[in-house]
Amino acid sequence: DVALYEAKRERRGRYVIFDPSMQERAIGRFTLVQELRDALRAGEITMHFQPIVDLATTEVVGLEALMRWYHAERGWIPPSVFIPLAEQSDLIIALGLFALRESIVAAKSWKPVGENMNLPFVTVNFSAHQFHTPDIVAIIKNALHDGELAPERLIIEMTETAALLDINETMKVVESLNELGVGIAIDDFGTGFSSLAYLVLLHPKIIKIDRTFVSPPHESARNATLLEEIIKLGRGLNMTVLAEGI
Repeated sequence: DVALYEAKRERRGRYVIFDPSMQERAIGRFTLVQELRDALRAGEITMHFQPIVDLATTEVVGLEALMRWYHAERGWIPPSVFIPLAEQSDLIIALGLFALRESIVAAKSWKPVGENMNLPFVTVNFSAHQFHTPDIVAIIKNALHDGELAPERLIIEMTETAALLDINETMKVVESLNELGVGIAIDDFGTGFSSLAYLVLLHPKIIKIDRTFVSPPHESARNATLLEEIIKLGRGLNMTVLAEGI
């Protein structure tokens, strides 16, 4: 069973020969998931917020919600470790709802900034499983109502992969969110395999250029040209272009 799980976890159409180390890793993952569940109940999961800055004015126009877990014995456990574990269980739904509600409460407390006294928006990352949850629009609507936050100040962030998991269902959800006033951001833009036609159909408010283009390992004229064209594309489609990792 453990070997079967390993084979499925890596990719389809392959086999894995069992060895004892797999058992140890499986037990370790199971233990960490249980501890993550307890941490959520105990209030050990916290939300941190990274500023999104307008490079032209240097004003903070929004903040990205980031989930963090401080383990009493292991210290800080990176999201790259605990989020994939949560996605392999039903825990990702509870974590996602927690992130949504906490981010809305935080955004409600933020003060206007800049010369125009604009209220910053908040972006909240949704996993593919969470975005395609039944009644997700109603869940978001209720969270906004409970937190007394204007829908225009919430941006739901998802990857191209999540968007294309079920494009017809995605388009229905996006249309409902647009009617509600909630915006969409496409994360890791440029790293997926989606058609540019989907960019027009989904019409996200924000496209986040992956940091492999923003800060490539090796500078090149070809990369600079590609980056410039992505920015032109975003502007031409009236979308905010966000560069990761500056």
